[in-house]
Amino acid sequence: MDSLVLLWMLILGVILLVYVGFPIFSKAGSQGATTAEDIIEERRRVLFQERERSYAALAELDEDYETGKLSEADYQELREGLLQETARVIMQLEAESLSDVEAEIERFKQQRGT
Repeated sequence: MDSLVLLWMLILGVILLVYVGFPIFSKAGSQGATTAEDIIEERRRVLFQERERSYAALAELDEDYETGKLSEADYQELREGLLQETARVIMQLEAESLSDVEAEIERFKQQRGT
């Protein structure tokens, strides 16, 4: 009788391990299958979000200055930093777009050659 209970506990334990472990291992496997295009698309999405945050921060800074919450010196200093950050993001977006165009040209050449 004790061996039968032990056998059932063992079977239930294995089933429980499979039930709990399957989602963990399936997620790890799907993350490994990410393509280069997925990575590029995610990078572009992050850059677009950064650009939008930069624009929003600049608009909010202008509003704070216009309402008198910031001095001229603070406004100029903060605005300069935000403009540099925004320019960096825009340059990265442009570089991403340029590399996409180059990749498209290479794909076209390969398709045409075969």
